[in-house]
Amino acid sequence: MKPFKDFFEAKGPCWPGYKQVGMKKKNGKNVPNCVPVDEGTDKSEPWEDGFKRRVVKTTDTDHINNGYKYRIKGKDRAEVTIKLYKTKPDFAEFKKQMKRVAGHEFGG
Repeated sequence: MKPFKDFFEAKGPCWPGYKQVGMKKKNGKNVPNCVPVDEGTDKSEPWEDGFKRRVVKTTDTDHINNGYKYRIKGKDRAEVTIKLYKTKPDFAEFKKQMKRVAGHEFGG
């Protein structure tokens, strides 16, 4: 039987199903940064499709009573509202808000 160390070095620095995407510091040493093979392969949706899907009429009675008719749905949770509007926002406003939210999420 082969020692575990020989198996690990023969297959590379990452476990099967993972790939190396650089190095990272761990406990003061450089170690391989391994991520799942399928990570990052999802296609992102076009801005136009996001606009159609996320700009919706609000159904919350508090929003309606305050004069708001539209909202931009949240990114990860649909019940979260990014911003409320009295008239339907245009595509430029939608892009502006999405970029603002992405800046908060990803530090960009």
